[in-house]
Amino acid sequence: MKKHWPIIVFLSVFFVLIGVKLISHPTPFFDWDESLYVQTGKEMIEQNKFLMPVWQGQYWLDKPPLIPLIYGLVAKLTFFSTPEITTRLFSLFVSTIILAFVYIFYNRVLKDRWLSTLTVAITAFTPLFLQRAQTVNLDIFILLGWLGYILFFDNFFAGLFFLFIAVMGKSLIGFYPIALIFIYYFYKFFKKEIERKNLEKIIKKILIQSLILLSWFVAMFFVFGNAFFWQHIIESHFRRVTSSIEFHFGQRTFYITLAAEQMGRFFYLGIIGGIITLINFFKNKISSKYFFYSFYLLFWFIFLNLTKTKIFWYFYPAIPQFAFLAVVFINQFNSKIFKIIFGIFLAILLFNQSYKQNVLAINYSKQEPYYDLSLYAKNKCQSLDLLINKTSRESFAILDKLGLLITTTKWWGDHPSMVYYFGKKINFYYYTESFNKSFKNNGCFVIDKNDANYLNNLIGKSSQFGDYYLIIK
Repeated sequence: MKKHWPIIVFLSVFFVLIGVKLISHPTPFFDWDESLYVQTGKEMIEQNKFLMPVWQGQYWLDKPPLIPLIYGLVAKLTFFSTPEITTRLFSLFVSTIILAFVYIFYNRVLKDRWLSTLTVAITAFTPLFLQRAQTVNLDIFILLGWLGYILFFDNFFAGLFFLFIAVMGKSLIGFYPIALIFIYYFYKFFKKEIERKNLEKIIKKILIQSLILLSWFVAMFFVFGNAFFWQHIIESHFRRVTSSIEFHFGQRTFYITLAAEQMGRFFYLGIIGGIITLINFFKNKISSKYFFYSFYLLFWFIFLNLTKTKIFWYFYPAIPQFAFLAVVFINQFNSKIFKIIFGIFLAILLFNQSYKQNVLAINYSKQEPYYDLSLYAKNKCQSLDLLINKTSRESFAILDKLGLLITTTKWWGDHPSMVYYFGKKINFYYYTESFNKSFKNNGCFVIDKNDANYLNNLIGKSSQFGDYYLIIK
């Protein structure tokens, strides 16, 4: 504790400051992630359906069940507070553990508590990491699993636990460390750094761990049949690599540009650090283990640049990688004074970057008109029929023609958080023809201002919330 007091102080201050902010300034769940995962977890518990996430009574086969269920349990068990606070505090707690893992992981390379703490600080104050630390999301669990698996690899059950979190959090992507471990130990065997019997022992262990987790996929295939294979494997994995599905378009350099935006000057320092580390490896100045730890998360970033679907939060697990490489080359110099001077320079750079973000003031959601509409309708309507706005209808029609939609694309509407705050069934309509049939009946309907023609002859039966109208007839 005394030896590593800098990281303990940093993590304590980080947790307390962000925690106080979350408690003192609660905001509604934002679209999309937060409302999706809390609502699906809530339904899983209420309907006793634990095999897969559940959305409006239907199994959502795209995702594994663990993380929505955890958030649902947190929301249910912490009845003494509001879910908007407790679920986000849970994300902050997990993020703080991740930062501790980042410290332990990279301190095995740097062997310097100050430089390792600086790596953690750069990671913590990257905008995307900050956002994920304060919101309900899956991404924090994939990084927790990936780091935890390597840190506790020598312990079979601890490693299995963290691999379980990664796989049950992000499905097949969770096996990422398995692939790298295979390559790493085969390389060590090829270089005669380990004996054959040790290699076989390691391979046996990770194969058993993998087979245990793969059994879930087999079980789900038997339960849900081809629907699971198509939605969970083909659509949710392979199509995201080969196609820009839904609205996730971007240039080929999308993730490189994003990395530069997120990391600022640390991105360019990271490139320098990476080049120096590569040179030292080829000159046999560093070990294969040093190399493995130094680039463990970089291969994820490389893979991202090969995918066609561009989603900014996919960059999240690569944040510690660039933070580490931005710091690592300081270790190449023998002069302690130089290390201190450059370390202070990076700390000042980090402070300036964090100050511009206004960390404690930024919020990721606010009370929107559709939020007010949902709460207002909750006590007045048994269900809602919602016509998606005209612009979205046209966009979805184009994507449909291009074959860029998946099975669940039209489940969510424009604002999935409405389902959570309304608390009852919402039918989303993407075509006016089907909405018109429903509109002939009595009930509750939601339209956008650009579809105001539906208000004809309904004076006194509609209420306006921003750009939305709630019609009760």
